[in-house]
Order: sequence, then C-alpha cells, then structure tokens
Amino acid sequence: MPQSNVPTPWLDPIFETLKQNYQNSRFAHALLFTGSTGLGKFKLALRSAKYLLCDNKQSNGSCGNCHACNLFDAQNHLDFHLLQSENNKAIGIEQVRSLINTLNERPHLGDNKVVVIKDVQLLSTAAANALLKTLEEPQGNSYLILLSRTHHQLMPTLYSRVQHTHLHSPNDKQLTSWLEQQGVAVTDKGVLRQFQNCPLILLNHLKALQKGEATDERRNCVEGLFTLLNQAESLFDFSQFLGKEVESRLQLLFFMLHDLHKLKLTGQGLNDDAVYFFALPQLQIWSEQITLKSLRYLNSELLKTRALLVEHSGLKKELLISALLIKIKKEFKEQAVC
Repeated sequence: MPQSNVPTPWLDPIFETLKQNYQNSRFAHALLFTGSTGLGKFKLALRSAKYLLCDNKQSNGSCGNCHACNLFDAQNHLDFHLLQSENNKAIGIEQVRSLINTLNERPHLGDNKVVVIKDVQLLSTAAANALLKTLEEPQGNSYLILLSRTHHQLMPTLYSRVQHTHLHSPNDKQLTSWLEQQGVAVTDKGVLRQFQNCPLILLNHLKALQKGEATDERRNCVEGLFTLLNQAESLFDFSQFLGKEVESRLQLLFFMLHDLHKLKLTGQGLNDDAVYFFALPQLQIWSEQITLKSLRYLNSELLKTRALLVEHSGLKKELLISALLIKIKKEFKEQAVC
C-alpha cells in the first residue's frame, strides 16, 4: 500500500466535499472514483480511508498522530482492507466472499471499517454479483471505495449502488506550476498532452528523463515510422518496440497519426502543445504522402488493435501489431495525395 508525500492539490476539493459529507452524516457507504492513470485515485482513496479510521479527526482531515493513524501509516490497521487483482487477473468470488465475511465482523479498533477495491472492473461476474448486497446494505459502519479508470466497464447493477466521482486532470497552468514545485520544469508542452495532463505519471516520467533512466518514446515512434516506411526489414524492430508497452506505445502512435491528420486538415501547422510538435518538419513531409481518407482508416484500425490487445491479454500481440504496421506502410506507399 504505497504512500507518498507528494501533494495532490487537484484532489483537495473532492476530499473537502467528502469530509463535509461525513461531518454532516451524508457520507455514502459505497464510493466509486474513476479517472485516468496518474491522477491519484488510489491516493485519494487512502486519504479518505485514513480519515474515516482516524480517532481524532481534524477540520482538515485525519490527525496523523493517533493510534489509528499510526497503524494505518504502518499498513497494519486491522479495519482497513485492500482488495486488488493479482497480475491483472480477474478478482474472484472467493476473494469477495472472504471480504464480506470480514465486513460482517465488528470493527477491531474504532467505529468504522474501510475497504478499497482497485481495478473494480476486474471483478468476475460472480464476484460482482456477490458484492451487490454488501454495496446496497453495508454492515454497520462499513465503507467501500471502488477504483476504476471508467465506469463503463462495470455492471449496471453494481454501478447503480455507488456514488460516482470522476477525477479530472488539472489545467496546464496548474500542472506546470505543480511540476515546478516538485523540481521539474516543462518546456515541451507536447509532453503534457502525451500524458493527458495526469500529474503523477507525468512527474515519474520527467524525473526518469532527468536521471537518464528513460527515453522520450515519442522520438522512438518517429524513428520507428521513418524506418518502417523506408526499410522493409525494420517492421519487426518497430513491432517489438510497440509490443513491449503495448497500451501506451500504441497510444503514442495514435497521437502521431492524429497530429498528421490535424496538420493535413488545416494545412497551418500544429499548436505548440501538440504531442508531436517537436517533429513538425518530418510530419509535414509525411502529410504530403498520405490522404485524409487513409489517415482516418489507419486511426480506426489502430484503435481497434489497441482495444483488442488491452482487453484480451491472451491474443498474439506480435501478429496484430505487425498486421497494423503493414497496413500503415501500405497506405503511405499506395495512396495518392489528395
């Protein structure tokens, strides 16, 4: 249960609302936090759980000093429970049944019991059904906090039993100011779009770049597409690169095709916050080698491939990615300029 001292000011208004709801006896027993990776859903859940379990609640949150807070910080609080998937596998019914049995017991220390369920969309159908009654009629002072990127993958019957809060990313000004406070200056606005203004994942990436522990994968994508279009034997290498982090790297390739589409559609260049603004000269060359129709087709095919690989981990990703790259190479080579 990792905790970090990195502040998350964009979450403060949400926590303030939750705190006021608790103080006014309006705190929902089943909450759902959704939002992109890197916004801090888990951090908000832990902050809320610690407040609910605190013995000496303060106006600004948990006291941080009582026995309950000390146990929570040491990851030893007997009334806090974390349910999560192992290796991205389904969360099974036995895990949920065990959790329900625990919730049916009296609290060990204080008045409340708190459960956080990460990646709730990974609940098996049987597990989700088993959880429904607990969500609708929680035992005593039990609170369940569910986390997911989106609510669309949840069973409607489960979703109808929770109070949903969607987390939004901070704007550019808030984000760059926060990053500067963490010791990271941003001169390339495209990197904000690359990570969709999600602060925590962006901070990790920029710090890794500072330390030389990571590379700018956007540049790898530009080089990969360039060699794909000019060297037939490079298809395997580019496919291997995309396959290692298939969700994020196919997203980067989508951003490139999307920026190409915008460039070709407007003919007026790109805004300086475009993901691939740094590669504008190369994109201008490519924009003359492909039609708008082909770009729309390739964007559609890329999103289909990405969705298949993300939702079905057992598929042969090398074959699907190679098939996509062959389509890209063909559209650039064979379509006439419009």
